[in-house]
Amino acid sequence: MTELREEIVKKAFLQFLNRGYKACSLKTLEQATGLTKGAFYYYFKDKKEILEAGMKRYFSVMKEESEDDVERVTSLREFIDLVIKNKEASADASQKAFGCFILEVLFFQLVLEVASIFPEFRERIYTISKRRLANWEQIILKAKQSGEIRETLDTSVLARNLMSVSSSMLNIELDQASFQYMFSDTRMQFEQYYMLIKK
Repeated sequence: MTELREEIVKKAFLQFLNRGYKACSLKTLEQATGLTKGAFYYYFKDKKEILEAGMKRYFSVMKEESEDDVERVTSLREFIDLVIKNKEASADASQKAFGCFILEVLFFQLVLEVASIFPEFRERIYTISKRRLANWEQIILKAKQSGEIRETLDTSVLARNLMSVSSSMLNIELDQASFQYMFSDTRMQFEQYYMLIKK
């Protein structure tokens, strides 16, 4: 019984990500899972409850840099490696939880779409984004102080640019590229930025 419930969450959540919450009717979810309306209502009271379960599952697989990581890391290059490692770990975890890799940007868009229904999830991604930006800024300041990168660079602008690099994988045609290639491309983009800013 629990396995079927989990399968419903997995397949329905992918539909929400691909189509959007409002565009997903119960009929769409029935077709995606191969279940009837009655089977849905046995496990969930409505599609909102299915979405909530999927969102909680996705949040549980996100791997973020901790405050300890930021304190421990001694260079910008090391932090970049850590960010990529965590993105890869999140990709592996989403593969296990949902049967496929989920682009974080699609998840964030879905959270914004349903912000009026789940304001706590919108607040959570806002907090994650703020923390990520603060981490990048802290690492950049450390890198400036140690002489790793040029001191004349605007910390806030550079932090926003580096934080956005991980979204660069959206430029790749997903059906034609392996996810290893996507992370390789992300690493290459970080490397290009690093070469431009280092002392």
